[in-house]
Amino acid sequence: MKRTGTVTDEPDNETLVARMTAILKVLLKEAGASRTTVRVDLPARGWSVNTPCAETLAPGMVTMMNDASVDHRRAPSLRWIEKNRKTLIQEDSLNAGEAAPPPELIKLFGARAQMIGPLIGADDYLVGWISCHFADSPRQFSKAEQDALVEARRAVSGLLGLPFKE
Repeated sequence: MKRTGTVTDEPDNETLVARMTAILKVLLKEAGASRTTVRVDLPARGWSVNTPCAETLAPGMVTMMNDASVDHRRAPSLRWIEKNRKTLIQEDSLNAGEAAPPPELIKLFGARAQMIGPLIGADDYLVGWISCHFADSPRQFSKAEQDALVEARRAVSGLLGLPFKE
């Protein structure tokens, strides 16, 4: 750890990303996902929700790490999370109605179904989210898969010093 403040030691970006990636690997496996990501707005760390700060992929999946072309905060799916402050479950991304994901998510990255769990700051700001994408087809999510996302949110919130709200 390197000293970044006057009171506490904080892990550097590389350490935090490694820890988040480990959490995402567990989520990828437990949820049977195609891709998992963490996106956060932490300008002091150089992180923006426009690109993931951490990602894990199943074989054959395209990375989102180098693509900032989608304005995720303006997407209906994230506006829904902003309004409802809870996990969004989309069993069919093509028929998601008022909470539709960005079209590029489906076209470029093959997300046919997804779960998105919010990361909310102490000031109630939506700091970011964890996404769990499924490329094969629409699907239903089991309680165990949804619980895996809750546990990933809890762990990442702890790493980032955010309160956890289920």
